[in-house]
Formats: sequence, structure tokens, C-alpha cells
Amino acid sequence: MILGKNGKFKGKGYVCFIDVLGFSNDILKNWHNSESNPLEKILSIKDKMPIFDESSEENESDSHRKYVCRVNTISDSVTICFGYDEKIIVGDMVLGLEAVIGNIAYIWSTFISEGYTIRGAIDYGDIYWDTNELIGPAFINAYRLESEVAKNSRVIVSSDLNRELKNLFVNFESVLTEHLIKRFRKDVDGYIIIDPSLLYDTEEQRAQLIDDLQIMKNKVNSGIIKEKYTPLISMLSKETPVTLDKHEFGKY
Repeated sequence: MILGKNGKFKGKGYVCFIDVLGFSNDILKNWHNSESNPLEKILSIKDKMPIFDESSEENESDSHRKYVCRVNTISDSVTICFGYDEKIIVGDMVLGLEAVIGNIAYIWSTFISEGYTIRGAIDYGDIYWDTNELIGPAFINAYRLESEVAKNSRVIVSSDLNRELKNLFVNFESVLTEHLIKRFRKDVDGYIIIDPSLLYDTEEQRAQLIDDLQIMKNKVNSGIIKEKYTPLISMLSKETPVTLDKHEFGKY
């Protein structure tokens, strides 16, 4: 059984909106650059995206639960969604969000390896989608948070999702929720964010991410834009923070 991915959906779900930092400027400056062409780079990245093949749903058995996200791209933006049927159990809430976070980490690290980083936001709420459309309060909330609040290279958690996380961590403690809580950290301004330590598995990968981000930062002329990279570099340069206490969630 495949959960979270439907050709047409209306209901509650997770929505993450991601914007690619530096891509628009690269397009304006290097559209005709044959050696490092931004169009070729972005198309190459999109070819690596975890886009789900609808036809594979027919071969899935009802006994095996598979959590699959809807991933779509347009220009320098990416949306990641996971929707639920009316009857939602705690395990599906947790594993659906794990699937979204896994997609975020994969997409984020892939963009960094190609010379870009991202910022974004993730919400939980009402959403509708079909083959061509993505409409609803959760999408609007995620988009606004990304554009107005995220500011730096990070993926922040909305107020609605923050409250859902508090409910999960306080009222439904389990091995699953203990694992999920490690996916988050608190930023200096109090926002809960996706922990960037998810972007690497080894020290070599961590060092490479830092080097790639430092190169991006050094290419930028504007001091204000340079600082969009600094917090992420700083977080990756330090050891993974202590796991958040469950009572630190739901405070905004």
C-alpha cells in the first residue's frame, strides 16, 4: 500500500516549499555560458529528483506500507507534499513526515553539490493537488514562511506543524517519535528547523559540504547575501546539537 501520493488529493498533509538560492542570479549572469551553464545544471538536478512513477502503484500490495511524497519543480522552486486519508494513525503521521524530511535532505545536499543551496519552510494543514495544481492554506503558509521568515539557508517549521510535533512528542512517545525528534534543532531566533546534520553521513561529506558552501559564499559580492550562507556553514562546522526536549516544541 502506497501512502501519501495520489494523482488527485484533497485533505490534510505536509507541504514543504523550497527556493534555490543563487539560481536566479546565475541565470541572469551565465545563461550563455557554455562551460558552467545554469540551465544545464538545474535540469541535471531535476533529473535526480525523487519523482514518483504513478504506474508503480498498481504493483504494490496492501500489506506493505510505502510512504511516498509528491515532488514537483518549477524554475528554481521545489514542492514536497505528503497527504493523508481521513483516518490517520500516529505511525503514519511520523513516517510520512520522515519521508518528507528525507526528500528535503536529499534535494538540499544535491543542490549544494551543484553549486547552490536552498531555503524553505514546511507546514501541516489543508491542501489540494492534482496533476497540474497545488492549492491550499498549507501551501500558502509554507510559501510565505520561506519568502518572509526563513531568510537564510534553512528549512523552518510552521506554527501549525510545531503544534502537531508537540502533540506527537508529548502524547505519543515511542521509538518512532524518539527517532523523529532528532531530525530537528532550534535556531538562534527560536524557530524549529530541519537539522542540517541530516545532509551528510561521514566526516568527509560534511567537510565537502562546508567547502562547497564557502565557495558559493565567496562568489557573492553583496555582504547581505553572503550572510545567507554563514549560519548554515556555522551549523555544519559544529558537532550535532543535543536532541531537543519534547517540551521545546509548540512554543510559537
